[in-house]
Amino acid sequence: MSKPVFIGIDIATENLRAVVIDELGIALASSNHPLAPVLSGAGNSKTQDFSSWITAIDSVLREISNKCKQLDLIPQSLSISATSGTFLLTDSKLIPIAPAAMYNDGRGSTVLGRAEAIINSVNNSGPFYLLNTPEFVIAHLAQQPANQIPTDSSHSLKIGIDLTTLSWSKDGVSNADRLNIKLPKIVAPGTQIATISKDIAQSLGINQLPIYASLTDGCTAQISAGGATGSVTSLGTTMVIKAVSKTDIKGGGYYCHLLPANRFLAGGASNIGGISYKKYAPDINNWSQKAAQFGPANIVTYPLPSIGERFPFASAQMPNLISAEPKNEVELLRAIFEAIAFAERYSYEILAKAGANISPAIYTTGGGGKSILLNQIRATVLNKPVITLKNSGSDIGAAMVALASHKILTGDVKDLDLAAVLEKIQISHDATFNPEPSEKDALAVNYQNFLNLTASYR
Repeated sequence: MSKPVFIGIDIATENLRAVVIDELGIALASSNHPLAPVLSGAGNSKTQDFSSWITAIDSVLREISNKCKQLDLIPQSLSISATSGTFLLTDSKLIPIAPAAMYNDGRGSTVLGRAEAIINSVNNSGPFYLLNTPEFVIAHLAQQPANQIPTDSSHSLKIGIDLTTLSWSKDGVSNADRLNIKLPKIVAPGTQIATISKDIAQSLGINQLPIYASLTDGCTAQISAGGATGSVTSLGTTMVIKAVSKTDIKGGGYYCHLLPANRFLAGGASNIGGISYKKYAPDINNWSQKAAQFGPANIVTYPLPSIGERFPFASAQMPNLISAEPKNEVELLRAIFEAIAFAERYSYEILAKAGANISPAIYTTGGGGKSILLNQIRATVLNKPVITLKNSGSDIGAAMVALASHKILTGDVKDLDLAAVLEKIQISHDATFNPEPSEKDALAVNYQNFLNLTASYR
């Protein structure tokens, strides 16, 4: 018997991934395709060939369609998540005027600042159209003019959006007008914004699926792990913290994305994480075993790989900090693990003080979540269970948005609140780490020492 399924796409920096989930949220098929390399250029530019997005999306959807036919799965809808802040500019004829500017492009400190640098480098007075990655890809799938594809409030947040009214902020409009950039219509995540065209559907062997507005990769990763209620720490190269809030809160290094209809995903991204213990990674299991036997460190550190931090300390001048010389490499690794846990705890304390709701357990995604010792330290420092996931990621979160949106559109659920529907989707847990009583007191002392060490940057 055929089964209805839902497709989530994540367009990351190096590759494009697709996953298919069923109505219970279980992943049944996946595909991925590499993207063009990011190129560094003048003015610290970071660019990518946007045509690789089209090649990749066609490839994964064709493969996903074939897998679904083999498994008797019937795709119902599609949602696309991408990196926050990556965009391209087109001229009045909707022809791109330059390669896509990546989220970390150094030609400006903001999206519109980077757009201005691009405009100044071409012999064209506009008007111009600014497209986030999803709008450009959706325009291809729907075979519609790119300037007719709405943007969602999440991918365009950094341009300047008033989340209360779902309209462009005054500063956003003013800066766009000054650059002769025409901004698209804004819609909330979960809104149907297009349908795959008949020609594209036939060429890829897929149905003419509705395409729903999604959220950025950080938000969909959070949704895949914590749904619409859980607090989530994504531990990859860096550490991303997100919690649910009933109000739009913001402060030093943290801000909110709208999770319709009346919730917000609050959080920020740190520069520490897996990169902080990179040199131990090739033999991390052996090092972790030694660090576990060592016990709580006698020093504290803030293991920045370079100058500057975003969250929980918003300081462009913050350096790598350490209270004293470690006895050996084992103690240093132990101190780094503890520092990650301390920064995580302090982040959640900041968000809670601002009004976010921190869940009774912390859910974790990313490669850092595979470290048993790190997860155990985190649970003890946070004084909460830390739960890892069997399947999580931005592609799965996007698929969950596609599922919830489709249920709302088809009337399968009475609730029109995307967050409320997401909350009911099953999320499979893997391991649970509980606080370790024998290390609680020592780590509490180290946390206070950590706060003292970082005091001048708070």
